[in-house]
Amino acid sequence: MSEISLSIQVRGDFVLKKISYLIILLFTTTGCFANTLPEPTLSSSTTQEGASSESKQEERVIELINTFKGFQSPTGIAVDNDGNLYVTNWSGSTVTKVDTEGNYSVFADGMGSPAGLDFDKDGNLYISDYSKDVIYKVTPDGEKIIFAQGLYTPTGITFNQAGELLVANRGSNEIVKVDGEGNSEVIVGEMRTPVGVVEDLDGNLYVTNYGGGIIKVTADGNASMISDEFERPGVGIDISEGNIIYAADNGDGCVRILNPDGTTEIAINDISGCVAVLVHGDTLYIGSWGAGAVYAYRIR
Repeated sequence: MSEISLSIQVRGDFVLKKISYLIILLFTTTGCFANTLPEPTLSSSTTQEGASSESKQEERVIELINTFKGFQSPTGIAVDNDGNLYVTNWSGSTVTKVDTEGNYSVFADGMGSPAGLDFDKDGNLYISDYSKDVIYKVTPDGEKIIFAQGLYTPTGITFNQAGELLVANRGSNEIVKVDGEGNSEVIVGEMRTPVGVVEDLDGNLYVTNYGGGIIKVTADGNASMISDEFERPGVGIDISEGNIIYAADNGDGCVRILNPDGTTEIAINDISGCVAVLVHGDTLYIGSWGAGAVYAYRIR
């Protein structure tokens, strides 16, 4: 059996427990029970012919097109302009690159608990380090520097339309924006353990809260709960080119589509430890802690 470690860091009244998720590590590092995990399934309202007549959204997940395995708690996903896949190994302290031929390599290492990923317009990859409270910037040739620091368990990250990096600051219950010089500013506080954030085409933010629900923050800064239909939202939330919001429901093991009125529809079921979500073009990527895998689905 693989060795499982426990480290505890005390920060004022906040106690961060980094437990490499005992059951999940047994799945991902030893292979125990790997064959008993259910395969993800399309929701009953989703078919290869598209949406059902009762659906509120026209875009639908069509089919599973690829499965990438061998990750350690995949929490963040990104794709570069050449189609290469990047995945954070939260419990492995690395970022893995999978090229278009399916070859795996370590793209970045020496981190604590890498969580979120996103690329800027110049092809630099940004990585949030949950346990070291920093954001790394990695150039296309692999040079890694600390881009921003002084954060508080930064988790999901994404660039907004202005080119600023948005950060879900889990430990302080805030959404922070970081400019090109690494200077951070709080956009909104009083979240409920925020772990993911995305901006829509109108400048509204949608925040996944591990403590429950999706919060919408309008462009003028007004925050309100838009949906409480999630059992426990995960890090992953993204918006497709059709302006459709996909979000991980970690507690219910699925990916949900968030409708404008706050209701949801399940797009993919039976994802063990559903955490990460990325929409890239016509592909929806989903990270599963339980399977140590990233699934790629075609959407239209």
